[in-house]
Amino acid sequence: MNPAKAETKDLEAAQIDAAVAGDVHAFGALYDRHLERVYRNVYYRVGNRPDAEDISQQVFLQAWQAIGRYKRTGAPFLAWLMTIAHNQTIAFHRRARDTYSLEIDVQDHGREGNPEAEALAGFDRAAVREAILRLKPEQQLVIIMRFIEHLSYADVAASIQKTEGNVRTIQYRALLELRRLLSAHMRSQ
Repeated sequence: MNPAKAETKDLEAAQIDAAVAGDVHAFGALYDRHLERVYRNVYYRVGNRPDAEDISQQVFLQAWQAIGRYKRTGAPFLAWLMTIAHNQTIAFHRRARDTYSLEIDVQDHGREGNPEAEALAGFDRAAVREAILRLKPEQQLVIIMRFIEHLSYADVAASIQKTEGNVRTIQYRALLELRRLLSAHMRSQ
């Protein structure tokens, strides 16, 4: 492990210990460190900014309320937050019960490109996102943690309390299902 990464890991461990002891500022530093990744994960699953912001705030509120009971496992602190985010997102979808179009409003304004190609790429991203959201919740979680959040198999396994082999199997089956869903989508176009 390189020295900078080790130092960052040590700093985070100290912040976690202080937050568990009730230090609001240490928890605030953890919030600042992880908010963007939690938000991105939630946004990917709900598809709109206001709901993603609300759910992300609920994740950190619940984390703060539970921080005193936080126990270190083999997983990073972020994996614990992602588990809370997953549960909050599922609760949101259960409450909503309404199906609505999930539009992606993330745009790259700094790029001067071919509008037609950008539109097609947007449709491709929307199709992939829609397919991921049609997976089983556990498969969604593994795909998002592995490919959106770039967590290792070990971190995902610790987060969802499965073995690395189980995570690899879930990922494999999810990718097969994604291929099937996307092929069906392409045939219907």
